[in-house]
Amino acid sequence: MIRVLLVDDVALARDKLRHLLAAHRDIRICGEASDIAQARQLLAQEPIDLLLLDIQLPGDDGLQLAQQLAAPAPLIIFTTAHAEHAVTSYAVGAVDYLLKPLDPSRLGLALDRARQRLARERINMPQPLCIRNAGNVDYIALHDIDYIDNAGHYACVHVGRQVHLLRESISRLAEQLAAAGFMQIHRAVIVNRARVRTLEPRRNGDATLVLIDGTSLPLSRMYRAAFDAGMQELPRS
Repeated sequence: MIRVLLVDDVALARDKLRHLLAAHRDIRICGEASDIAQARQLLAQEPIDLLLLDIQLPGDDGLQLAQQLAAPAPLIIFTTAHAEHAVTSYAVGAVDYLLKPLDPSRLGLALDRARQRLARERINMPQPLCIRNAGNVDYIALHDIDYIDNAGHYACVHVGRQVHLLRESISRLAEQLAAAGFMQIHRAVIVNRARVRTLEPRRNGDATLVLIDGTSLPLSRMYRAAFDAGMQELPRS
């Protein structure tokens, strides 16, 4: 099933979307939002695969929301009455840009594109880290990793009290593991965002992150905005 969130400030527009999507059995509408603030709240509550997103909305517009989504982010199909934002929408990675009134066949084509991209992403989900050590090969499940920092030319992969050394750069690992919920929080540190318990502000926009096991990690101000956006996507209990 494709988990969908509808974001449009016009109730009749959301009604039409629900009606059109009813013809697609693999679509499950998880929620509806009439503004950006409500959309952010719903995105934080459960994973969403696809946003059907209007552009002109109360508060920040849909393009701003798209630009602020942290990986792993849902796919986006823009649905709007305004043609002038099409080029910008594709620059932020939109699957498609549909003009109102929505045409059922055109919506179907957009959903097919979303299905194809989701299928590729699921095939390409990050595999366990493969770490060679003294002739042995350790396979580290990504959800077991607390954080990764560096020591010289090596990345130190922290799994509880164990530390595995991997000859890889932090920047490359951050890119590789973004889809699995890891975020770079410092030039030398990546964290599994599901392990973060507390953020403690410091001077000049920097902060300290405290993990579930009590470990403290530095959060640099240059990564703060992306970190805040990424944490908003985590499901809340």
